[in-house]
Amino acid sequence: MASSYELPHFRVEQFRVDSPYQRRDKDLSNAGKTREQGHGSRLREKLSLAFTAARSGQNAFFAENISDSPRALYLEVELEAGSPVPDLNWKKQNIRLSALRVLEDGSTLGALYVPHDAMDFLELKLQEYAEEETRSGKPKNETKFSSVENFSIGDIETLWTDSRPFPSSLSSTLWWECWCAAWKVDHVRRVAKNLKLRVSENSLIFPDTEVLIIYANALEISILAANADGLEELRKATDNPYFFTRQTPREKSEWTANLAVRLIPPESESPAICVLDHGVNQAHPLIQPALAADDCQAVRSEWGVHDHHGHGTNMAGAALYGDLTYALTDESFIELTAKLESVKFLPPAGWERNDPSSYGFITQSAVSLAEAKEPLRNRVFCMAVSNQDVSGERPTTWSSAIDQVCSGSMVGDFGENGEYGPRRLFIISAGNIPDSNSPEDLAAPYDFPIEDPAQSWNALAVGGFTDKVDLHDQPGYEGWSAVAQAGDHSPYSRASIDWEHSRTPIKPEVVFEAGNKAISPDGTEIISGVPALSLLTTGKDVTQRPIEEFWATSSATAQAAGLAATIMAAHPQMWPETVRALIVHSAQWTPVMMERFKKCKSKGQRIALARHIGYGVPQLSRALASAENDLALIAETIIQPFARDLNEKNREVGGPYFKEVHYYNLPWPKAELERLENRTVQLKITLSYFIEPSPGEMAQVIPARYQSFGLRFDLKKKSETEAAFRHRINKLESMAEKPPQPEPDNRWVFGPKSISAGSVHSDVWIGPAIDLASRDKIAIYPVSGWWRYRPHLGKCNTKTRYSLIISISSDGEDVDLYTEIANIIATPVDTEVTIGTS
Repeated sequence: MASSYELPHFRVEQFRVDSPYQRRDKDLSNAGKTREQGHGSRLREKLSLAFTAARSGQNAFFAENISDSPRALYLEVELEAGSPVPDLNWKKQNIRLSALRVLEDGSTLGALYVPHDAMDFLELKLQEYAEEETRSGKPKNETKFSSVENFSIGDIETLWTDSRPFPSSLSSTLWWECWCAAWKVDHVRRVAKNLKLRVSENSLIFPDTEVLIIYANALEISILAANADGLEELRKATDNPYFFTRQTPREKSEWTANLAVRLIPPESESPAICVLDHGVNQAHPLIQPALAADDCQAVRSEWGVHDHHGHGTNMAGAALYGDLTYALTDESFIELTAKLESVKFLPPAGWERNDPSSYGFITQSAVSLAEAKEPLRNRVFCMAVSNQDVSGERPTTWSSAIDQVCSGSMVGDFGENGEYGPRRLFIISAGNIPDSNSPEDLAAPYDFPIEDPAQSWNALAVGGFTDKVDLHDQPGYEGWSAVAQAGDHSPYSRASIDWEHSRTPIKPEVVFEAGNKAISPDGTEIISGVPALSLLTTGKDVTQRPIEEFWATSSATAQAAGLAATIMAAHPQMWPETVRALIVHSAQWTPVMMERFKKCKSKGQRIALARHIGYGVPQLSRALASAENDLALIAETIIQPFARDLNEKNREVGGPYFKEVHYYNLPWPKAELERLENRTVQLKITLSYFIEPSPGEMAQVIPARYQSFGLRFDLKKKSETEAAFRHRINKLESMAEKPPQPEPDNRWVFGPKSISAGSVHSDVWIGPAIDLASRDKIAIYPVSGWWRYRPHLGKCNTKTRYSLIISISSDGEDVDLYTEIANIIATPVDTEVTIGTS
């Protein structure tokens, strides 16, 4: 479990060395009543019976100890009806009373957490109550025990404080609210991870308490409680949109108004999420604080800027709030970190539909409109529109136009001297599998490839996963279940499994919550859009449906744009390439996804799985900052991939050749890695850049013909010297004697052969820390592209830029990888370092 993500990422541009390059290879106390005779003795007997049962293992809490906390048990404490709650807390011994609930007869039940090594202490205190008196003649410890009616051994239900009944089946999985002591919450997280339980990023923080949302069955939660020092009560997680969607228009408006008064509008310099869709209802009370009327535009003015369909307003709400359920149920103020912009580029009903072949131009026009209005504003473009049923396996005019948007190479982008325009971050949905009542359509995701234009190399394609699995509170669906298990691929989302892997990018790169589908008890019928399995967002009809259900990859895409804007707000100087890289780099596979990876028998099968679930679910905390045991090194750098000699008239002459390679002598936590020895660590590398597209016929089959250039990374191997590393990478780095062949490195999840197309590359190395201790050097080098193949176009000497992120992480609170690097760098820098211009 990582420690808190509160430390700035490191910048490592200063550790870069440029060198000429030639390729070698292919490319909880009150007073109580006075005891009646024998009360203390009876309590001692009850306590002794409970402890005896506990010591003999007659309790689910005595599972195998999987944590480093002391063994403990929970006692169920019954208090007399109408009596005050006693202070049964002894902080030094870590005895704590929690999970109090009042029964129908007025009595109170609670859970008393007692570590094994505090059992004798508690028995002594109860013995003092039964046998000793104070100077005033009252029983010793009277305020502690006089209101206690009974002690008994507890079970998992002892912690249950929800008004709804405890789950009837120990094997039924659901989302639990795990109320934790704030100073112990990291321990609970760590134990949950050891148990391979899914812990939601959504948590609520109150004084002394933090609520974690964990997906598990009752048996797993029992084991968690037995091993996690800090769990105080359990409830069923209330994140079901059905609670809101079943309400009357008046009730929905009241919830909306309650949230609206708690909104803090974005600052004037905040970045924007530009939604390209059917328009947005700017008057919606949850939209208006972030969307100015003059930031609503349309590609054709006669269409108007209003939302004629509803999808645009849905997108806007999801981009601002994610799943609106959480914001509606929270009572705190919510600070909006991003503005909204809306460009309507889809015609209203009654107007002629856009020709799919013109969508490239229309999309670029929409981009230009937004920038003309606010040219200096940082923004992320968000689009959840696709060319229905058109596979994105090959570049199209639409996908290529978007690649131009990202790379600053639209027709109007170039400056007087040919310099490129601003780079842009564009986020697109991967597309949805058509609604069908047939379970057979869920069995073969390769039958539904990602749709055009999500194949765009530079755009971030977003697919869906889901944690929405609870149908228990949804009337009309008794006996039904969710199609996908929590943490798995959403049944709405398309994949690129069936694309030719050698010439297409891995898409989607990331997945966000997209909702789930419901399947009937007999398994013959499937239903989409069930409220309990969907998200909540803003609706265009403020009077009747101000909040409504939202699902599929549109909702996922909007959430991705919201995350991107949050990163931009925190790091306003970061390049779009870096923001994209941080989103990809911060992504992690859920436990369910990881289990699927473990079943893969080859790297090829892992790549195919990645084309289904991408690099995982982005984690905002990891994207924004580092932790002591999970840190990131970032570089934003200019590189010249190719060159061509210039004559006296400054004209290119001769043949094109590779220009330079970048070597990084990285600040490395070598001593800590050596100390960790065989502890498992993860190294993750993400390289992000934008290519200029050239979608000719050859580009359909040869990636190097579509991209203007490509970049790759290579890490020094365990046994290599620096000289041997450079020699292996660069033909121009000679050695007197040929170095020995480095030992094979098979610990990469995907391996170098997985990179053949696309402009963001990410891989994870998993292995013993000691094997990583000496691998402190990385090379970034170019591979061919049309800038080199077409010298007559005068692009050979063009400089471009890339973003590199390298992270090292290891579980355990005793791990500190950060400090060693901080000492090397002297002062971690949290600002952009610009090198050159492009």
